[in-house]
Amino acid sequence: MDRRRRRSPRHVGGRLLCRSAFRRSLRTLAVLLGCLLLALGPAVARAGSPALVIFDEVAEHLRVAYGGTAPVHPSLVLPAARAALDARCARVADCPQEFGILALEGVLAELDDAHTRLVGGEVDERVAREAAAGDEPRVIGVVVRAPEDGLGLVVLDAVPGSAAARAGLVRGDRIMAVDGVYLTAAVGERLAVLEAAVASGHLRLTVLRAGAQPLEVELVAGPVPGGRPPSLAWVAEGVGWLRIPSLVPAEVVATDVHRLVAEATSAGAHALIVDLRDDLGGTYDAVVAVAGAFQASAGRLFVGPMVGFGLRYDDGVLRVLDPFGRTHVTDRLPEAARWTGGLVVLVNAHTQSCAESLALDLQRHAGARVVGEATAGLANTAVQMVPLSNGMRLVLTVATVYDLDGSPLPAWVTPDVFVLDDPLRLAEGYDDPLEAALQLLEPRRR
Repeated sequence: MDRRRRRSPRHVGGRLLCRSAFRRSLRTLAVLLGCLLLALGPAVARAGSPALVIFDEVAEHLRVAYGGTAPVHPSLVLPAARAALDARCARVADCPQEFGILALEGVLAELDDAHTRLVGGEVDERVAREAAAGDEPRVIGVVVRAPEDGLGLVVLDAVPGSAAARAGLVRGDRIMAVDGVYLTAAVGERLAVLEAAVASGHLRLTVLRAGAQPLEVELVAGPVPGGRPPSLAWVAEGVGWLRIPSLVPAEVVATDVHRLVAEATSAGAHALIVDLRDDLGGTYDAVVAVAGAFQASAGRLFVGPMVGFGLRYDDGVLRVLDPFGRTHVTDRLPEAARWTGGLVVLVNAHTQSCAESLALDLQRHAGARVVGEATAGLANTAVQMVPLSNGMRLVLTVATVYDLDGSPLPAWVTPDVFVLDDPLRLAEGYDDPLEAALQLLEPRRR
């Protein structure tokens, strides 16, 4: 099974995506510092049928800016696909856009790059409509996973301040029914039932919690007051559990992680478990700055046809290494910390992109043992979200990512200790990867 194509957890009411952000004018030297590295607007549409217009628009981006690790460059695949599309459209008046999209999907399938893909514009359109009406997107703030061989949806996280958190939902809760409709269908259909109920604004959940009677929970969907910040809890004497559910926004996440590491040190902790399970990524400046809380220095190099720069963190200072060999300070953390105790990192098959890159850094350079499952397989490339003229978007791999010393990165993280992260076990009250991490730290605890 291709690890890169495993199903991702969902953030109901709005998926959390890797996002880029300009921080200061110096950042324009690097274009963007995150997983989204290259700001490309919609190409000028060529004259022709709708199918040829969308094909040529996407093809131009692929030819000019693709910087991934596919075994064949798009420019070698596109001519044959365009010729086949020409032949098909010659038989159809005003050749429909769907033909062009099908041809492009064939090209992307040949590339076999899990990062590069076409995505629809439905979410953007819904958000735009709500914004035009003066409304914020309605969510309940719960991140769930649909067990492949089970029923219902298992709660992975309830976002602080959200409707789900206010209603008392916690990690491990199992949503069995929505508005009296039991979630017994295929995985995608179970998610669709919950999302439809969220869109309606009011919903009632039937929830199972390990060791308790079924709960009936009433929720009113609405805006979430904040993101998914890092958090610190104590899971054993002297052992902190540092959860990092997302790496956006970069400056907030980095500042929070350093603050929590300093807090754990002040509290006398001798070991930390850094939990990156189900973290879908964020920006590379967050990766580098967060890694700097656990090692002397951290960094990444980015190489692509339109990208060539680096990032480096040392002693609370984040720098851009520009293509001319110069360094430019772009950020300073208000409270830089440095962890020197025991360290275990938790990952699973849904740890993606920049989160994988962070796990690799801690495994390679901070002496961390990694526990869990092989990750999604997107650790060594960086992408740009390109808006298209038809409302869709092209997620485009624009750079290959290297370690600061120039050595290549693997596509995914291989755990030192493999432990299945089973949502059904979590629903039964057992967090097996977390328990395995505690066992690794047992000799140190004694």
